[in-house]
Amino acid sequence: MNTKKLGDIGEILAQTHLKKNKYKIIDTNFRCKLGEIDIIATKDDVIVFVEVKSKSSKKFGLPREMVTTYKQNKIKLVATYFLQKNNLFNKNCRFDVIEIFDERVEHIINAFS
Repeated sequence: MNTKKLGDIGEILAQTHLKKNKYKIIDTNFRCKLGEIDIIATKDDVIVFVEVKSKSSKKFGLPREMVTTYKQNKIKLVATYFLQKNNLFNKNCRFDVIEIFDERVEHIINAFS
């Protein structure tokens, strides 16, 4: 399976997981010139920016290890843009990672700040 298809399947599994756990999806694949955020959701009046990582093998590490400091900083920039664009700076927010491996979903809450 190619990485695009694996990523698409991972994002569907992640969205299903979030909905099952009472998150409201407000945007997916939010893009701007600064980058992209896979899923933006809300739960308990918190905006949750979610990075989804899927892998088919543990070669080169677990999916969560692919969310490097560089990637975290890019996500923070895009999140700041999203909050500014939507006038949401008064809202609490956090950054989660959803790891998909062997069709298992691991939700890492507040994965980085």
